Amino acid sequence: LIKYSSREAGTTIMTVPADSYKYAPIAIPVTVNGDDTLSERFIATPVDTPSPEAQPYLEVVAPATLPEGYKFEAEANGHNFTVKVPVGGVEEGQTFSVPFPAGANGYSGAAIPRASVPVGDWKDGLCDCCRHGLIHPVIWNAWCCPLVLSGQVMHRLKLTWLGNEGGTIAQTTATFRILLLITVVYYGTIQILNFAMTAFIYDPAVPMETFWVLYVARYLLMLSFGIFTITLVAKTRKHIRSKYGIPEKQCAGCEDCCCSFWCNCCTVAQMAR
Repeated sequence: LIKYSSREAGTTIMTVPADSYKYAPIAIPVTVNGDDTLSERFIATPVDTPSPEAQPYLEVVAPATLPEGYKFEAEANGHNFTVKVPVGGVEEGQTFSVPFPAGANGYSGAAIPRASVPVGDWKDGLCDCCRHGLIHPVIWNAWCCPLVLSGQVMHRLKLTWLGNEGGTIAQTTATFRILLLITVVYYGTIQILNFAMTAFIYDPAVPMETFWVLYVARYLLMLSFGIFTITLVAKTRKHIRSKYGIPEKQCAGCEDCCCSFWCNCCTVAQMAR
């Protein structure tokens, strides 16, 4: 962008590109015939945002009213990428431009948010487990294998298998596989202990102490697995509330723990929806 003035004609000519919002007018003195005055010529240089020629841009329709710096997933031409809300935030339905590195292949369409972004409240209630019908994988997965469904949610949120943020790509990618493996090992071990206890209790040659050792081991394993699941679901729910700005409505200060403890399956299903 170059602005210059003509002393002879007394006129000012300005060339402004259509996407001038991507440039910051920074005054730089330019020497003309030995005259080093700012009133002669100004050059506005591009700042952080690259020009459209350097990097393709796409139009995104805001799925909700979002604050500045908020991030959500969008899809364009088969590519998933993260959209960051620009300075000042956006209103629901507002269109704004975002960089699209994958657009170097010539795609110039619009980006589509992958899902509506619930901000400030849950998408549905805690007890809306049958919202999508009884024959739906979310409700049955939450009922039979809540830790597996939690692993799917945590994988999408890029959390580690312990529910922590800031893990490496390798750690967050392995979250679902680790929790699935824990679930398989747990249920397999429980079945082995149940079979052994059933066999030993009817075998007079086996002392009762052996039966009680297996019983205590089984109980401790179930207790440990239950505490681990409740803790993990509570941490994941707290992370979701923090990310999407959802305040506590009941049991102030311990809502996540209460939901995870008393309604673990419903809580996991709600997070997945």
